[in-house]
Amino acid sequence: MIKHVLRSDVVFRKEADGAMIYDHSTGRIIPLNATAAFMCESLFIEHKNAEELLNGIKARWRVSDEELVRCDIENFITGMKNLNLIEESKS
Repeated sequence: MIKHVLRSDVVFRKEADGAMIYDHSTGRIIPLNATAAFMCESLFIEHKNAEELLNGIKARWRVSDEELVRCDIENFITGMKNLNLIEESKS
């Protein structure tokens, strides 16, 4: 699976109830809820793969529907790509 990272001009900041993403190139601020913040940090900062993230989500929120979580992870990655906030990791 292709790994992604936040673009170098995108800042991730944890908040009490989620996180904020600031895109320096556009000036956009994007709020993330707790689940999206966990996915962003796991995938794009800690460089975990989708299966590791899935297991983390299941443990943290006691989710039983793995297919739904897999779909949510893919949709999250696609959304971050569409917003041009991530790029393929060079390593």
